[in-house]
Amino acid sequence: MSPDAVNVLKDEPMPPQEEHSVSVSAGNSRMNDKRVHQLEAEVARLRTRVSEMESMIRDRCKMERSALDQLRFLQTLIDTIPNPIFYKDTRGIYLGCNKAFEKRLGLGREDIIGKIASALFPREVAARYEQHDAELFAKPGEKIYETRLTYPDGQEHDVIITKGIFTDSEGDIAGLVGVTLDITERKKAEEALQRAHDELERRVEERTAGLAKANLDLEKEITERRRIAEELKASAEKLKLFAYSVAHDLKSPSVGIYGIARLLQKNFSAILGEKGGNWCDQIMKASEHVASLVDSINTFIATKETPLKIEPINTAEIFRMLDDEFSARLAARRVSLIKPEAAPVIRADKLSFLRIFRNLIDNAIKYGGDRLNFVKIGYEDAENFHIFKVIDDGVGIRAENSGNVFNWFQRQAGSESIEGTGLGLAIIREIVEAHRGDVRVEMREQGGSVFRIRIAKDLG
Repeated sequence: MSPDAVNVLKDEPMPPQEEHSVSVSAGNSRMNDKRVHQLEAEVARLRTRVSEMESMIRDRCKMERSALDQLRFLQTLIDTIPNPIFYKDTRGIYLGCNKAFEKRLGLGREDIIGKIASALFPREVAARYEQHDAELFAKPGEKIYETRLTYPDGQEHDVIITKGIFTDSEGDIAGLVGVTLDITERKKAEEALQRAHDELERRVEERTAGLAKANLDLEKEITERRRIAEELKASAEKLKLFAYSVAHDLKSPSVGIYGIARLLQKNFSAILGEKGGNWCDQIMKASEHVASLVDSINTFIATKETPLKIEPINTAEIFRMLDDEFSARLAARRVSLIKPEAAPVIRADKLSFLRIFRNLIDNAIKYGGDRLNFVKIGYEDAENFHIFKVIDDGVGIRAENSGNVFNWFQRQAGSESIEGTGLGLAIIREIVEAHRGDVRVEMREQGGSVFRIRIAKDLG
């Protein structure tokens, strides 16, 4: 081919087929670039998604660990409660319990969880439990009933069982929880009190019948016996009222325990935190209050029922005993105990006389506050009475409370945080009245209180 022909070919336009081939190649390149960018963007989105999922997994694991920690805390919490506690699902399968419930059944927790009542109790007992559970699920709320149980040691116990439902996170019924309160000792005390009352009534009737048969020469004796019979009858009425008051006040700590249990039920799946610790404190304080109240009640009963042993008492010896007993507490508070210079010898019941001053000094220390500097015992000799005073410079008793501080279970307003049962001053009044005297309280102008005690001189 000649050079001119070659040049002509160079100048000629490219054939349409070749031009199309170049155009397609360029288009494919652009499409590939676009695809690469799309893939890179997709990879970036996937990486972001993976990072989010990893964060969610970490949060989920943290929440699960927190939930496990709370469950362990809850188990430890109910294990510290002395009353048997259990909880079941709606099928009657035991989900958990505390140590007291394990002891009640004589089984380990692993032998209880996952079982139903018929696998753990005799047929009749299990059927009764299942009936109570069915009634509670049918009518949600709380069910309380009294029954008698046989413990693993073969001993029978009178108990009160309280059951209530709990719900899941969506508010649906998930199961029930039960608490058992052993009232065996209370039952025994009630029976003993009833026997004593019946015996008292029987004796009154016997003496009344005997007096009716006495002759006229024994009229004075008959009159005296009738007086005794009336006093015994009045004492029986007081004991009835006292028994009612005891039952009423012993119920409050138990209700406190039930209330805490109900709070645990409602918040079973929630995080307890600080509130959970406060609930534990309330349970402990309620239990301690019950024990303290029972001790005070026993002292009060002993004060009323035990005959006085009237004998000569060297009060100086009593005041030395009090000094020894309270010296450590007084020194810790930097409070002085001032005793009378001339301490008389009187006729009284020694233990009762000691209890009067022990209660008053103890009250002064407990309720005197930071301003308390001294507790002083004074003495005055009157015509028919020995008069003793216990004076302190503490917070004192409010005017509105001075008239009723000697009543049963009466405590001064604002003293709820101070340990006490409200029976100390009532005991003092009973003792003083048994010594044919009286007691009253006055407020000092300089601050503090004055308790004035009069005891008859002519005690037999």
